[in-house]
Amino acid sequence: MRPTKTLRRRAIAALAAAGLLAACSTEKESVNALDVFGELRAKLSNANPPPLSEAQIRQSLAAVPGPIRFLEVGNRGGQALIAPIGQNGDYVTWASAGGQNVVFRNGFAVQSRGLGGDLMSSDEDALLPLIRARRQGTAPYVMRFLSGDNDTIVYNYTCNVLPRGATDYAAGEINGNATAVEVHCVSETGLDHVSRYVVSSDGYVLSGEQWFGQLTETLTYRTLR
Repeated sequence: MRPTKTLRRRAIAALAAAGLLAACSTEKESVNALDVFGELRAKLSNANPPPLSEAQIRQSLAAVPGPIRFLEVGNRGGQALIAPIGQNGDYVTWASAGGQNVVFRNGFAVQSRGLGGDLMSSDEDALLPLIRARRQGTAPYVMRFLSGDNDTIVYNYTCNVLPRGATDYAAGEINGNATAVEVHCVSETGLDHVSRYVVSSDGYVLSGEQWFGQLTETLTYRTLR
């Protein structure tokens, strides 16, 4: 269902009000309170932002209606809770209180804005069906980034999808059976990488530890509701 404008405003406002970001330790950092990914904080302080607490996550689940996901930018340690703000078919845009957003297709991350080193777009038409079906196979996968000169950098991958069997999924308000899936991708130009997913019985990617480019490295996400 497409989120209404009212729901979008309420979700983002509730995310901000619930303090869904790593707590700031100085007044200078508190000016950037919505900098949930810690990028500006890293420029102001050498300290890494502390992780979201279980209490903050529980508070957000109580305050925010509708779906919520946890997001972590791996090599920078920034964390946020995100809510859906728009939908176009299978593509759903999820945003943080600070305005950073990630687009997911059936739960699989396909592009981002505002994270730094963003994935501008991807071609996952052959890869994603294998992941969703929890079926072994090989598929092409394309990732596109911008260089410092605003030139498009394209990485073409060949990916091998490997189901790893049944697993329990428990995060936030979701608890159930799922399947673990690994994806090994190789390229002549990009860095080879391995991503890991947990997929529900209806083919929705509940969580991922997904390679997201050389700057971000691993983008971790989990569905909480």
